[in-house]
Amino acid sequence: MISGDSSLPRFSRSRRISLLDDLARGASGQMAVDTLLMTRAGRGWEGLLRIYDFHGPCVTIGRTFRGELPSSWLDLCPEVAVRPTGGGAVLHLEDLCFSFFLSPRPSFGAKPFYRIFHGWLNRFLETLSVSASCAGQVVSSGGQTAHGVCFDQPVPGDLLSDGRKVLGGALRISGRTLLYQGSLSVPGYRKDDLKTAFREWYPAQGERMLAESLLTGPGRVAGDSCAEGSLSCRA
Repeated sequence: MISGDSSLPRFSRSRRISLLDDLARGASGQMAVDTLLMTRAGRGWEGLLRIYDFHGPCVTIGRTFRGELPSSWLDLCPEVAVRPTGGGAVLHLEDLCFSFFLSPRPSFGAKPFYRIFHGWLNRFLETLSVSASCAGQVVSSGGQTAHGVCFDQPVPGDLLSDGRKVLGGALRISGRTLLYQGSLSVPGYRKDDLKTAFREWYPAQGERMLAESLLTGPGRVAGDSCAEGSLSCRA
C-alpha cells in the first residue's frame, strides 16, 4: 500500500510520462521554463519529464539559499539563477539536468520519492556501465559544504560512483503538483553524450520502469534502494 494523503489518487497504469527533450538556454531561461510549467501542471498532461542543458557554464541556487558562492565560480560564469526548488548551489558544466512534473502528485512523501527517482536513474547509469549507489549517512567536514555547495560532498540519498557524487536533486511540492529538479554529472561523459543516451533509453525502457516504480510506491524501487534521509540539496 502507498501511505500518505488519502485525497491524492494512486499513480495510474494508464498515466503516460511524456519526455520533453528541450533546447539549451541560459540559466535564468531554464528556471523560468520550470516555473511556468509548474503553474500549468495537470492542464492536459499529468506527467512530464524535461531534460535540458545550458548554453555554457552557469550557477543555479535554491530559492532559500543563503550561502556564499566560491569566487572561482563567479569568475567562470557570472550568471546565477534561482531555482524554483530549494537546496544549495550547483555549478553546471557538463551535466544533464532533469525536471520532473507530476500533477496530481503521488500520495507518498518526499523521502520515498527520492528513493524511487534516484533508484530509477541508477538503472540508466547501468546502461552506461557506470556503477553507482545511494549515499548513506555522510558526516560533514564543514568548509564549503556548510555554505551549500551541492557537489562538494555527498549527502544521504545522492548517487555516488567511485565515491564521487554524480546525481543530486531538489524537490518542491505545491498543492497537488510535484516538481523535482536534478543534475547528473558523470566523469568521462559530456552532457551531449548523456542526453543522447538518455533519449534513446527512455522510450525503450525508462518510461515503463518509472511508471512501474511510481505505481508500486516506496515498497519496491526499480534500481538501487536509496536509504531514506534528508537531502541538503532539496526543497
